[in-house]
Amino acid sequence: MKYTPNTKHQSGVVLVISLIMLLLLTMIGVTSMQVTALEEKMAGNSKDKNTAFQAAEAALRDAEIDIRTSGRISGVTGMTNTCTNGLCFFAGATISNIWEDTAKVANATSYGTFTPAANIAGLSAQPEYLIVGAKFWPPGASSWKYIYTTTVIAQGGLNTTRTILQSVYAP
Repeated sequence: MKYTPNTKHQSGVVLVISLIMLLLLTMIGVTSMQVTALEEKMAGNSKDKNTAFQAAEAALRDAEIDIRTSGRISGVTGMTNTCTNGLCFFAGATISNIWEDTAKVANATSYGTFTPAANIAGLSAQPEYLIVGAKFWPPGASSWKYIYTTTVIAQGGLNTTRTILQSVYAP
């Protein structure tokens, strides 16, 4: 007895199931590509943020060298509420939002201006800093002392990635 398929009872279920499986696999593939692209952007942003942070750290060290070696700092003792060439003195002023004051920002100095430091490669702009001298009378001291608050702003490879660091230095 020879088998002959009955074409009246075939409904194409295998084709429908295969198309559904193909659609599911396509959706999984597209989703995984989107996740991979997002992770790639996140990794790039993290690298750029780290670059900006490292540049800001280098600028803090550059400002400390400026304070120790340039000879410009001796002029702070005679300054009264002025800011020139990245060196400022503001008697009684707060410096927490120094980068919001456009007059002070205009007087910031670029990395390496007063030191032999070379430009940092890979940045959209070289870091800038302001050194703010402040006079204080330490407990038990016989005279005024000076401390210097350095505020640095640095950009990464993109000009939208910025890091602001601040340190207090007492030579």
